[in-house]
Amino acid sequence: MIIRSALTALAGLVIGSCLAVFLVFGPAEFGGVKVDPWRTNVHIGSPDAPDIVRSIIARRGLLAMSREETVYFSADTDSDGRTLDETCDYRVVFTAQPDARWWSLTLYAEDDFLPVNGLEAHSVSAQDAGEQQNFAVTVSRQQADGFWVSPENGGAFNLTLRLYNPSESIVADPGVAVLPAVERLTCGGAS
Repeated sequence: MIIRSALTALAGLVIGSCLAVFLVFGPAEFGGVKVDPWRTNVHIGSPDAPDIVRSIIARRGLLAMSREETVYFSADTDSDGRTLDETCDYRVVFTAQPDARWWSLTLYAEDDFLPVNGLEAHSVSAQDAGEQQNFAVTVSRQQADGFWVSPENGGAFNLTLRLYNPSESIVADPGVAVLPAVERLTCGGAS
């Protein structure tokens, strides 16, 4: 009886969490916008956000600013739809810098916090990229030349791309943003 109750509660939590994430980042009728593999929601940072969106934002600890100040994109899969995994190596390929005054790309562990790994390689920003337009960020447990973030101890991690003071066109429609591809290079020693 106790085991059945515990399993029922666990199933409820899993189903509820999946449904909430689906509602926040999924269908357009709830404000979800997808620019493969990146997702956002037009209600993030809005005082008129539906309760479900506000609760997910609070749960994830986003502390969202208004859309005019920051647009948040999140990816938990690569560009082919495979879940991001700390045992894999990736390349985040920028063909242009995001259309914003400033931007940052940050890796978060499965628990939505920075991975605890002692490497302090969690993010890359516009300051790092300077004037470069075409560049890549390597996501790997092994330190890499150039721009690098480490997913070590991140589990099924996610990437968050923040666009600070984005262009008016992105504020009006986040779906027009030119965002980087997320390519899986190798996984567990295989490609």
